[in-house]
Amino acid sequence: MAKVDIVRVDTPEGNAVRAGEPVAVSVTVAPDRGWFNDTKYLAIDFINVDTLKITRHLEIYDNYVTIEDTTTINFKVKADADASNGEYYVQINNKHFKEIIVSGPEDGTITVSSS
Repeated sequence: MAKVDIVRVDTPEGNAVRAGEPVAVSVTVAPDRGWFNDTKYLAIDFINVDTLKITRHLEIYDNYVTIEDTTTINFKVKADADASNGEYYVQINNKHFKEIIVSGPEDGTITVSSS
């Protein structure tokens, strides 16, 4: 069975994340293995592109995660006041499949900006 990879991270509104203002994010994976089948199995983190460390200053807004289909999820992310400006990858842990996937530079990133 082929491993699932993130193929696209998109902020449909085109906005950068700023402290306190949630921004919509869409993540698409391939191939279609039914990887997004239940949000209760998903843990989402954000990795700073420069440090390659998970940040606790970005979080899913109001536990808002929806499954669009078996390859796409949507959620809102917000930053706290201590979030560093820059680009962030998305890491998703699917506890049902016991797999962790991380976006890369070719997939798109989430931008955090103070202005």
